[in-house]
Amino acid sequence: MSKVNFIVIEPSFIVRNGLVKLINELPNAIVLREFNQVNRLFDTLNTLKVRAVVVNTSLLSNWSVTEKSKLVEIKSQVSIIALSYSDNDESEKYKEFTDASLSLLESRSSVVNKIKGVIRKHQTDSLQQETAELSEREITILKDVAMGFSSKEIADKNHISPHTVITHRKNITRKLGIKTVSGLVIYAILNKLIEVDELE
Repeated sequence: MSKVNFIVIEPSFIVRNGLVKLINELPNAIVLREFNQVNRLFDTLNTLKVRAVVVNTSLLSNWSVTEKSKLVEIKSQVSIIALSYSDNDESEKYKEFTDASLSLLESRSSVVNKIKGVIRKHQTDSLQQETAELSEREITILKDVAMGFSSKEIADKNHISPHTVITHRKNITRKLGIKTVSGLVIYAILNKLIEVDELE
């Protein structure tokens, strides 16, 4: 599964480096860019496939209504994590376009859990998009492969030629990036295409 790409925007060098190190230690996340000002955010979002932004709320206080509305527009694709220096919940002001909030007063485990929550959200979205890329026929073939049917059995069951089954399997492998039958079985279970009890 691919990593979730982050941007960290924080004016303090020490805080920014600490966040970058913490995020990069997580197995499914990577920080692509780090900035000390928020002015390059939208340009970066247009050029990189970023899924999460950690931003200090103090940098947003001077933003216009237009700039804040842009954040609301991108919220479906990019998670915004508000960072504040205090526990007085400065991030409440930005709740309409943030998915999580962090405070410098929080424990490491609390911060990690919130970031992992954002990572899980984007990995789930990514899995759903991958499944959506498969045609109905490919999903049917994937289910049959995961259930342990041979290409000939799948062909007979679906009234298509074995060559067509092989072509579908190649397309499924290419689209999902999964090359083994066991990997396809795991994918099918995780995406609720089949149930574990259906397997023999």
